[in-house]
Amino acid sequence: ESGAEGTSDSDYASNGDISLSKPIADVYEATTVLFADLAGFTAWCSERPPEHVFLLLETLYREFDHVAIEMGIFKVETIGDCYMAVCGVPDTRAD
Repeated sequence: ESGAEGTSDSDYASNGDISLSKPIADVYEATTVLFADLAGFTAWCSERPPEHVFLLLETLYREFDHVAIEMGIFKVETIGDCYMAVCGVPDTRAD
């Protein structure tokens, strides 16, 4: 028998709550995660026009991207003034 769209009755606990799914994860023995956040960025932005803020981030992230490509680092994403990248994931590395 079917419950809510996309679920079956076996997805529900006895009290009607949706049960938790099994975790989907892989183990990587040698991984580095980089979170690069610009200290003082919010204060700096408040004193600059938006085009200066954009130019700084575009220039900085372009350089980060070039280095990441050269070194085989996987860029995950940028969120505002934070740059996130990983090494050893999804492809393991000897170094």
